Amino acid sequence: MNFPTVAQFQHPRLGNYGSPQELLEDGRLSETEKQMAIDAWRRQLDHGAYDTDDAPLIRHAIRSLDAAAERLAAGHH
Repeated sequence: MNFPTVAQFQHPRLGNYGSPQELLEDGRLSETEKQMAIDAWRRQLDHGAYDTDDAPLIRHAIRSLDAAAERLAAGHH
């Protein structure tokens, strides 16, 4: 399931992703690059400007990214 546009991630070098699972499944990226992308995506959501109506969605996206980071660290991706 992809996040709505406000919560998606676009990076000029690492790629564009609609969900953390999509990022984890990207075979082009090393585990280090995946972790870098997760960290950058989370920072983007933590510090991004978005409508207050989107706040629940952003919190859900952050929880999903945290879970993806845990799966990556555990080698389950």
